[in-house]
Amino acid sequence: MRQTHRDRGIDITARTSDGRTVAVQCKNHAGRRSVPSADMQRFAGAARAVDRVDVALFVATCNFSNEAQAIADLSGVITVNRDELEAWSAGAHLKALR
Repeated sequence: MRQTHRDRGIDITARTSDGRTVAVQCKNHAGRRSVPSADMQRFAGAARAVDRVDVALFVATCNFSNEAQAIADLSGVITVNRDELEAWSAGAHLKALR
């Protein structure tokens, strides 16, 4: 795993055990703030057009705005919100990485 592409909206790139490339964007937002569509657009474009990764994963300590989630769904970005992140960190498997 390595950190890279900070100027393109990708915080981490990695490779799964089965060889798939993964791009991860991480956002740490407190309270009721949500991930805006502009952040999702930037990441989706970077992950799909610039780096052409197999798995695009956007992890946030908050929820995603409706528009951001719609963009993620259309572009194949997997979103992980606070509740899913807590479960994942407690040992639950993230379905997208199976």
